Amino acid sequence: MKIGITYYSKYGSRCVLALFVLLCAGAVYPQGASSPLAPMAASRRALLKTRLFSYTEAYRNKDWAALYDLVSDQNKIGPNQKLKVTKRIFVRDMQGTYDPQRLIKFTPVRTEPSDLPGAYDIYGCAKIPYGNEKLERIVAVRAVWEHENWFFENWDHAEPPEDCSHLSDPAWKPRFPLKLDGPMLQVTCELYTCTL
Repeated sequence: MKIGITYYSKYGSRCVLALFVLLCAGAVYPQGASSPLAPMAASRRALLKTRLFSYTEAYRNKDWAALYDLVSDQNKIGPNQKLKVTKRIFVRDMQGTYDPQRLIKFTPVRTEPSDLPGAYDIYGCAKIPYGNEKLERIVAVRAVWEHENWFFENWDHAEPPEDCSHLSDPAWKPRFPLKLDGPMLQVTCELYTCTL
């Protein structure tokens, strides 16, 4: 009786090696890592990636005029369906944005359809400025398809803060719901009456 490595044909050993590599890759990278925007129509993903980069870049550079062109109607139109937040008002209101309310880097990991039609919640790892530090947090950005393009409604980070590696678990959910519904905090009082 011989004990040792079983002999495989020339092609059989290559198949075993290829299978081993595929299984290892699946264990290292979370499901959907090759396409974190998979739930969306393939024809719209490239545009979303470009717009998402521009959204993050506008926050990073405090380019509020550019950000205005990327936010959804939810942040501009009041309950009476009339434009209430012009670019000038938006820029003025955004100038008081605190650093922790800014995204400076966002890497999408996975996407889930929102309860709203045409809206998706994109979960990823983000960097947020905090004084001289850059905090790394799990963040979700709400993207909506309107006017034949992608716009962004809001973003929020998970509380309590969690390590970005938790996103590799397909069953991960934030402990508390993220505040993605409704307009951005900075323009809420322009859209609705706020009293102090």
